[in-house]
Amino acid sequence: MSRRAIRREEEAPRAGAPWLLVGVTARALAQAASRAGCQPCAVDGFADRDTRTACEGRALRLPMQGLTPDWSRLDEAIAEMRRRHAPAGFAGAVIGSGLEGCPQLLDIVGDQAPLANCGREAVLAAATPARWFALLEEAGAPHPETRLDAAPRGGDWLLKHGGGTGGMQVRPWRPGMARGASDYFQRIARGRPASALFLAAGGEARIVGWQRLLLSPTEALPWRYGGIACDDALPARAKASIAAIVDLLARRLPLRGLAGLDFLVDGEAVQVLELNPRPTASLALYPGLDLFGLHREACAGRLPALPLARGWRPCGEAVLYADGALAVPADFRWPNNCADLPDGAADFAPGEPVCSVRTSADSTRALLGRLDLRLRRLARCLAPCCADPDTNKERHERQPERQRAGRAAGRLAVC
Repeated sequence: MSRRAIRREEEAPRAGAPWLLVGVTARALAQAASRAGCQPCAVDGFADRDTRTACEGRALRLPMQGLTPDWSRLDEAIAEMRRRHAPAGFAGAVIGSGLEGCPQLLDIVGDQAPLANCGREAVLAAATPARWFALLEEAGAPHPETRLDAAPRGGDWLLKHGGGTGGMQVRPWRPGMARGASDYFQRIARGRPASALFLAAGGEARIVGWQRLLLSPTEALPWRYGGIACDDALPARAKASIAAIVDLLARRLPLRGLAGLDFLVDGEAVQVLELNPRPTASLALYPGLDLFGLHREACAGRLPALPLARGWRPCGEAVLYADGALAVPADFRWPNNCADLPDGAADFAPGEPVCSVRTSADSTRALLGRLDLRLRRLARCLAPCCADPDTNKERHERQPERQRAGRAAGRLAVC
């Protein structure tokens, strides 16, 4: 008998039982669940201070393999979480970031709690390039030119990994590069990256909001994720085109609850990139909405009326990456506008995410400037934490202030 069958024979979870949240980072989900009056229990790759606070200590950290949690340890971690905090079972479970890169999470987590996520076919469509681009072709949805097999000869192509997240799976293509089984080629296209957060249920969809995807590029990873911000400047025709594609996807795939669609926008023209069949990082940009409650309702087949967001003020978050090795002491005084903070002293290898900065403004343009400024200020504050202080001092003294500020974390590229 499977564990799922055994669980169904157990006593049903009590009213108000904890919710299990799983992802590369579960911070935004945990905060949304806490605001909704639920009891979040998070298992992710960081278990940072904000996640622990939102979960009132009910957070466990998986070992990281690079920037991905070791999912082979997830079963063990969930069992430990249940032993400590949910002996009568979980009320439900939500899988966040990392799902499309590891669809097996549906089975691992679904064995432990009722899932409030998109259906398997939606996840597999997002994770499998052949399925995804065939669906876009059938739907007539515009997307950059894509090749699944034959390597292109020109230099204006990208090598992308199906199901990847955070821009870590996107590299400029060079002949002779090693390719994985899920890798595919996509021609570089004009436009800035954007996304739509939406709710889906019963073949219908509701747009929650529009976001601009920010980049923190390096030479090796020119499309590395740099953050996300509400976008109040998308042309109406571009929004209408994406809304129509979202509606079509909701009719063709078992989409349930919160999900996101990434795309490029160039004036009024759009090109679809990827589907994120789970709550996305933009969940954190709408604190005035009960998005966790709306997600649960949508997974149960109920969608809200429109519009969802009224009188909102653009919010955003940007990621600070370590440019070199950092050793941050436990008594480091983090600014109030930081999130995803380490719980105590922490060491960071070059390229690892340190934390996020967040702010709001009256417009997206002002918001992006404020985010960039806060990144640079925090980078200066962290300069004394460089693991090689002599090298850091020499480099700090010979570089102008504006350049120094970007060295600790890379630069926020405003697209």
